[in-house]
Amino acid sequence: MTSLFPSPGADSDPANMLLLAAKADPAFGDELRNILRLPGIQRRAMINSALEAMRIQRADPLLVQAVALLAHDAGVVKMRELLRT
Repeated sequence: MTSLFPSPGADSDPANMLLLAAKADPAFGDELRNILRLPGIQRRAMINSALEAMRIQRADPLLVQAVALLAHDAGVVKMRELLRT
């Protein structure tokens, strides 16, 4: 999953990182749209589990920040607007 994301210098805005990754890989874009459609409590639980696993694996902090955006309603609204879901 990390390889989908642009290099840190390209654009460090978490929403833009997710958008670029979704455009680069249609399967990831579909998965992202499915996550955005989940009810808030289910989405937050899924994202929090993913974040914990990412932290344990010492994932790139920018990647962690981008995924963390999906745990918050405001981040979901922003991503839905960007992806037009």
